[in-house]
Amino acid sequence: MWRTAREPSRREESGIASIWAVSWILAISSVGWLAVLATSVASRQHHLDGAADLVSVSAAARLQRGGNPCALAAEIASANKVVMSSCRVDGPDVLITVESVMKLPFGLDGGLTAVARAGP
Repeated sequence: MWRTAREPSRREESGIASIWAVSWILAISSVGWLAVLATSVASRQHHLDGAADLVSVSAAARLQRGGNPCALAAEIASANKVVMSSCRVDGPDVLITVESVMKLPFGLDGGLTAVARAGP
């Protein structure tokens, strides 16, 4: 009996399960790593939003008592490990912008910004 087509032997397919397992492990690990990264960025943004709110409320209180709101805002921003990029008095309100740089893997840096307004 002559064979017209080559039949695959069982030996040629051995090890394919290992390749599939490694591929799935890499895919799931990558998705997990991206989820951790996204959570870290979201957490840092929430910290920045809270710091902006705190700075703006403190500055507005200083303005109402008759002082320099931007000097106090800079101190409080520094204490919260954020950088105040702008402070503007708009009538009885104070508008604050704070920034932070987040170190990301592979030498990437991400800049985050938050804006808050407070007044009486």
